[in-house]
Amino acid sequence: MPRTPGAPRSDIATKVTLPNPVGCKHNTSLRTLSRACTAPQPRQSLCPSYSATVFLPRPFRRKSATKSRRIRRGFALLLLALGAAPAAEPRTRIVEIRVLSRQEAAKALPAHVRGVVTWKGGRDALTIEDDTAGIWVHVTEARKRGLWATDNAVLNAIRVGQVVEIEGVSDPAGYAPVLVPKLIRVVGEGILPAARPMVPTRFFSGADDSLRIEVRGVVQGFQRGDIGWMLQLYSAPGRFTVEISRTALADPEVLVDAEVRVTGVAISRFNTRGELTLPRVFCSQPGEIVVETPAAAPFAAPLVPLDQILPFRPDPLGPHRLRVIGTVTYALPGKFLYLQDGATAVRVETRSPEPWQPGDRVEAAGFVEMTRFVGSLAETQVRKIGRGVVPEAVAMLPEKIVALNRAAMSTGQLAKPHDFDGHLVRFPARLLAVQSAPDAKQPWRRLTLEQGEMILGATLHAGDAAALDALRPGSELEVTALVQLEYAPVNVERQALVPTRLDVILRRADEVRVVQAPTWWTPERLLAAMALVVAALGGALLWAWQLRRQVGRKTQLLAAEMSARRDAAIEFQATLRERNRLAANLHDTLLQTLGGIGFQMGACEDDPAVHLPVAQKMLEHAVDELRGSVWALRSLPLHGLALPEALRSIAERAGAGQAVQIEVRTDGDLAPVPDFVAGNLLLVAQEALHNALKHAHPRTVTIEVRFADTTDRIALTVRDDGDGFTPGAQAGAAQGHFGVTGMRERIERLHGTFRLDSAPGRGTTLAIEVPLRTYDEELA
Repeated sequence: MPRTPGAPRSDIATKVTLPNPVGCKHNTSLRTLSRACTAPQPRQSLCPSYSATVFLPRPFRRKSATKSRRIRRGFALLLLALGAAPAAEPRTRIVEIRVLSRQEAAKALPAHVRGVVTWKGGRDALTIEDDTAGIWVHVTEARKRGLWATDNAVLNAIRVGQVVEIEGVSDPAGYAPVLVPKLIRVVGEGILPAARPMVPTRFFSGADDSLRIEVRGVVQGFQRGDIGWMLQLYSAPGRFTVEISRTALADPEVLVDAEVRVTGVAISRFNTRGELTLPRVFCSQPGEIVVETPAAAPFAAPLVPLDQILPFRPDPLGPHRLRVIGTVTYALPGKFLYLQDGATAVRVETRSPEPWQPGDRVEAAGFVEMTRFVGSLAETQVRKIGRGVVPEAVAMLPEKIVALNRAAMSTGQLAKPHDFDGHLVRFPARLLAVQSAPDAKQPWRRLTLEQGEMILGATLHAGDAAALDALRPGSELEVTALVQLEYAPVNVERQALVPTRLDVILRRADEVRVVQAPTWWTPERLLAAMALVVAALGGALLWAWQLRRQVGRKTQLLAAEMSARRDAAIEFQATLRERNRLAANLHDTLLQTLGGIGFQMGACEDDPAVHLPVAQKMLEHAVDELRGSVWALRSLPLHGLALPEALRSIAERAGAGQAVQIEVRTDGDLAPVPDFVAGNLLLVAQEALHNALKHAHPRTVTIEVRFADTTDRIALTVRDDGDGFTPGAQAGAAQGHFGVTGMRERIERLHGTFRLDSAPGRGTTLAIEVPLRTYDEELA
């Protein structure tokens, strides 16, 4: 390789790019080997590469060009061999996963990690750490996704301190990024990373998640957990949980109130929004909890008055136990008891199964806690020292207790005479409901009470609850119970805590006394009565509906029968009138004409030449009159014609051979006029036209039909310019003339209006209007 201009003559430089096993530092037999790590490749891989610059030495003495070329050729072959050798598999530093955002970690970026196992919990729980960070290995998620390809025997055999290599993908998990594994290989034994001293700002913010840390504090209690013991450790500035397997700690009781040093892995507890709620420390190896100061005897703790467990002190007592003395007012074995001394009452949490009785004078040693924002003792040891007098219950309304505490907080002073938390009080209340435990093994009962404008709960934790089960909602009660206040912040600016709820604890069922039984009208009975009323009303409505249907059917049948009888009566009256009219017409015309013809025929014997032509003319006149009568008697079916066409038809027949002009006028679409109405209008028009032609000697007759002001009425007008007459003076039914009377009655049967205007020498006008009835089609 030619020398770079300006470079020293003693060295020849070349640059080689190789895969970078992150974090490894190599020495080489070459004179100089410098490595420069480049930035990680974006997203597709978490494994970077590196560049190496190698300086090849020139010989110290220049002997010959051939020898120099041989030396350079040898180094070139060496470089070629290095480049052709299998490259080390690229690895990912744990910190590269931990710094991913949730969006990037969710892309399941491939990773190849090597680290030391720092904690091993259950079958699928472990953490590892390299020289950059620690991480949770989420085996459960790998199984769920179907990525897991490692023999379970390998996973079960993994121990703390082993070096493992893991191939998997990134995942955001619930709080911090984790590694979802596919393959896990045990490489060998390693050394656990040095535990970092706990820095409160990092630890309580979750920044130390999955790292080995060392904390010091006082054990203030314990309870059983899923994988072992859960120790409550106080280390300034707060409390947190240390979880350790039972194989690493046999008896946690000896650690209570001891000062210990704990080495383990910091694990964060979080909510469903991915926010830190409580840091924890996981331990799985014996010796990871070291007692630095053994616990003192419980009752050797400093004695303080019951009202001084958490007051202002220039010199705090520290996180160790305190000892108090008081009189038992209520006890639930294995859970808690209440002590009272003077005007102060304190709740004491204890595991002691001793059945303490009200009035017992006891000594209690425990740790102060503020879980309810009211000072109480936890993990308490209790022993009896004598008997005392149980304080009497004070008559006090719950709503007044809340009011006086809120008033005291608003002024920044103590509640007067006291806050009443843990005190026995007596008050009236109205029972709203009785609730039983869902499990019969749990004997508690809860009463929902109404006191003034306040709703509160009264709980009986143990004892005979038969008397409470017999209570009926609505009962007026007198309740004797222990007050239990619940505080919450209501003023952020003032950082004020005030009671937001008050419940009471019942000591015995007989301390709930019925003052007044509820009325007979309980909600259940009222609902039952309402149900009966609704059922009766429904039955009545159903019966009324059925009755209405029957009445409707009967009404229809009655209406049909009445219509039939009416039609029969109308038909009979019409027939009778038509017979009378026909009789009068025949009498006035045909009979008299025939009589005249007979007279002329008899006179023909004397003078046939004179009387026979007269008889012949009278016979022709009789034939015409008979033809007119027959034409007037004919029915007028429409035969599919609309009303205007039917009117024109009768006008053409009536005007045939007559020296008169007959005009028919229509306005609007009269096609929807029912046949029943149209037929009656035709008969009226025919009668009026016949009367005009017979009696008025008109030159013109006008028939006009149209809709009235609304489409539910139809108007017919027949107007002539004939002789006219005086209305009322014309011959009527008594004289055998039925024309006007018949027309009027026909229109009245249709519930229409009939108007006749006439005067001698001014012609006659007949105007009628009839409604288009909804039943016309049925009648038609």
